[in-house]
Amino acid sequence: AVLVFTFIGMLTQEIKVGDQTEINITMALDIIGLEEVVAIGYGTMRKSDLTGSVQRVNAAQYETQQTTNMLEMLSGTVSGFNSNQGTSAAGGGSMLIRGTTSLKANNNPLIVVDGVIFNGNIGDINPSDIESIDILKDASSAAIFGARSASGILIITTKRGSTGDPTINFTAKMGVVGLTNIMRPFSPEEYMQARMDNQKQTYLDKPLHYFTNPNNLPQDISLEEWKNYDATPSDDPIDMWLNRLTLTGTEKKNYLADKIVDWYDEILQNGIRQDYDLSLSGGIANLRYYWSTGYTHNKGYILGDEYKTVRSRVNIDADISNFLKVKINAQYADRDQGFQKASLGAAITGSPYGQIYSDDGKMEWYTHETIVSGNPLIYYTYRDRFNKTQTLFATLSGELDLPFGFSYIISFVNRYSWNRNYLFDPLETPRGSENNGYGSRSNSSVSEWQVDNIIKWNKTFSNIHVFDVTLLFNAEKYQSWQDSQTNNQFSPSDALAFHAMAAGINPSLSSYDEYSTGNALMGRLNYSLKNKYLLTLTWRRDGYSAFGQANPYAIFPSAAFAWRISEEDFFNVNWIDYLKIRTSWGINGNRDIGMYDALARLSTVKYIYGNTLATGVYSSTIANNSLKWERTEAVNLGFDLSLFQNRLFTTVDLYTMTTHDLLIDRSLPSIIGDSDVSSNLGELENKGFEMTINSINMNIQNKFRWNSSLIFSFNKNKIKHLYGEMVDILDNKGNVIGQREADDWTNNWFIGESIDRIWEYERLGIWQLDEAEKAAVYGRRPGDIKLKDMNNDGILQPADDKGFQEYKKPKYRFGLRNDISFLKNFNLSIFLRADLGFFRQNRIDEGSSWIDRRNILYAPYWTPEKPSNEYAMLNTEKNAPYGVWKNSSFLRLQDVSLSYNIPKNLISKYKLQSLKVFLNLRNYYTITKWDHWDAESGSTPMPKYFSFGVNVNL
Repeated sequence: AVLVFTFIGMLTQEIKVGDQTEINITMALDIIGLEEVVAIGYGTMRKSDLTGSVQRVNAAQYETQQTTNMLEMLSGTVSGFNSNQGTSAAGGGSMLIRGTTSLKANNNPLIVVDGVIFNGNIGDINPSDIESIDILKDASSAAIFGARSASGILIITTKRGSTGDPTINFTAKMGVVGLTNIMRPFSPEEYMQARMDNQKQTYLDKPLHYFTNPNNLPQDISLEEWKNYDATPSDDPIDMWLNRLTLTGTEKKNYLADKIVDWYDEILQNGIRQDYDLSLSGGIANLRYYWSTGYTHNKGYILGDEYKTVRSRVNIDADISNFLKVKINAQYADRDQGFQKASLGAAITGSPYGQIYSDDGKMEWYTHETIVSGNPLIYYTYRDRFNKTQTLFATLSGELDLPFGFSYIISFVNRYSWNRNYLFDPLETPRGSENNGYGSRSNSSVSEWQVDNIIKWNKTFSNIHVFDVTLLFNAEKYQSWQDSQTNNQFSPSDALAFHAMAAGINPSLSSYDEYSTGNALMGRLNYSLKNKYLLTLTWRRDGYSAFGQANPYAIFPSAAFAWRISEEDFFNVNWIDYLKIRTSWGINGNRDIGMYDALARLSTVKYIYGNTLATGVYSSTIANNSLKWERTEAVNLGFDLSLFQNRLFTTVDLYTMTTHDLLIDRSLPSIIGDSDVSSNLGELENKGFEMTINSINMNIQNKFRWNSSLIFSFNKNKIKHLYGEMVDILDNKGNVIGQREADDWTNNWFIGESIDRIWEYERLGIWQLDEAEKAAVYGRRPGDIKLKDMNNDGILQPADDKGFQEYKKPKYRFGLRNDISFLKNFNLSIFLRADLGFFRQNRIDEGSSWIDRRNILYAPYWTPEKPSNEYAMLNTEKNAPYGVWKNSSFLRLQDVSLSYNIPKNLISKYKLQSLKVFLNLRNYYTITKWDHWDAESGSTPMPKYFSFGVNVNL
């Protein structure tokens, strides 16, 4: 007899019983998961049977992290999937699969939840409800959703109940938010020095020490001589000096009184994050259920940056009979973003000698009597905001088993969204005072439904031919309504704020509604021969109302083939356990454009006709009857390899993607009367390489286990064609020697170059004192930025002297995760992330026309006494790229998590099934040359988190 031991996520083990009366088994983690079932769109498949590029993420790996949005756990963890972290209390971030495929249309991947398309806000999905995420990257695996899959697909599978006693799970997480790096403005002393240096560099006709502090004059200049620089000297030299520096009255008063405001202390805080999740699951033989509710309340690092949400989900599976099954999935979310945060920008520009309150106790509008630096707390204190969004996403589906291996599934999906966004600025604010109170109310709602009719056929012949056929008919409708109103000049009082909009005397009304429909036919065949040769064929036809009447439908085919070489009789390599080669080709579409871009639209305008206010109508856009889908054609080559008794597993993919018929707003001559028209023009190419390596480094029975996962991805895009206009190529003498396709200089789109290629003057440094004559040739002086004259003609012109430099997006991305279990009940997870090969522009306000009236972020700017070759003088020329392009590559210790499972013998007497405590550190250490706020977020501060929590199962 043979006993077979299996468990999800563990390697199957077969033990011969023989004469044994007691058998002890230690299950080994299956990092390969070849028998794991993954979602592939309108169905599932064993990982070993996949022909396309699909990667699964098990959400259980991230349960010790405090994630408000699921994108926070995917940041840097999946090859080919790029997701930057959000910096606000609401969390979230960007997401991109295998690079940019469109210039105008949305590049976000399609989201599918429990088998149906989800068009809502991804923040409405509670990460605690997620069981797994399957990322479909190549054209074949994504082709099942044809018209909307050019940017890839994320399939989210939520948790469901299972037969057994009810289980209650409760998780509480608490966290503290700080900053990874602080970019400080000039200190009070540096602020005064910067004002002196700026004035010296601006007013060259003044005596050398005209702006010098009279208390620090050189020995050869007397105080009287210094005072006599002015025609009407004052008895108070400090007052004269402050006037020469153009300090405001508030600044002068506080400087003399030695009163200083640290604006960062006023607006920055250690924010608190709270997450509480409760779920109940279980079931009987024919009915299984899962219910959850969660509450999140986050406060960010800036005063007033706040986010609240309540999310709830119900999943019910009912077996009505042996041939009929019914499922209900429902998700509700209530988001509260009605908070006004303080202004970080105003805190940076605020004078250290400004003040929050006036002498009579009222809050100042401006930090120091100049409108270029508002009080960072004014709108946080007085603005009244209400912004709530409620959403409901529900699916009802039924599955009917039919004879001969057929089944029929129908699902009806409803999504509703309601938003109320109200705002009021009272008289205490600048805008409110200017308008005698200003209020706005905006109400919007969305109603959407989808119907999927699916026929499946699964049949095996002669134990070697396996057919899995899926047929789909889909219909959908989307409709939204939005109305808004504003008013000002509230009388007799603005006390009721936006609750009494009729109290104003200058109302403005607007409304905007949208409507779209779509349908699709799809067929997919998965065929397996001898469990070695795997074939997938997909055909999909989509229709969408947003495209022109000449092209309301489009067809998207795909094909994929895989060969499990390790199953062949001739394959006999002992150290190779599994080898599968995959290849795929397909065409996917992108329809994510404006719903009326193909139509000629009319807009209204108010005008006076005689003594009457009349409404006029004019054509605001030009129709394009031929507007159609973008089409992304992709080829993928890959292999899956397992080595050394399944201790090392590697997945490698090489791909090329070309997007045809790019959706672009084509510029038009002004004589036509319209500036542009939506068109299909151009061609964009993406190429890349992806690799994932999973390994079991050490496994000592129940004592120590160490697993690693390494990911790497490379992506580069290239614009192959744009508008098709040709321009002449000239030689040095101005003779025409050929033609080439014209670039788009307005958008910095260049034929043969990447979208994110930096096209700029080459910066050579800063003109120094001994280069004054050379600088004067270009109208510059020492302290200005030195740019390369590409053709050495003594004139700097963009067309002649700008060139291609580095890239704005990372070309290479690495991720390394180590999971270590030790001392039976401890688990440690460490994740390192690296984004390499990209540059950002560090803008520090050099060249700002307001430098003489506000503060700026600290920078070692150029002065004759302290010449810099990196940062220019404070009032450098305004027509040069004053920001410094710097290498922003970084290596980050992104996550460290430690958890401890309380031994069961200690908790069983309290009727607990399990009890886990854990802590997590996020973004606590980064190595980079970038010296601004953060290499990942650029000019926005990046938060770091410390969180701890507890998970209880009853």
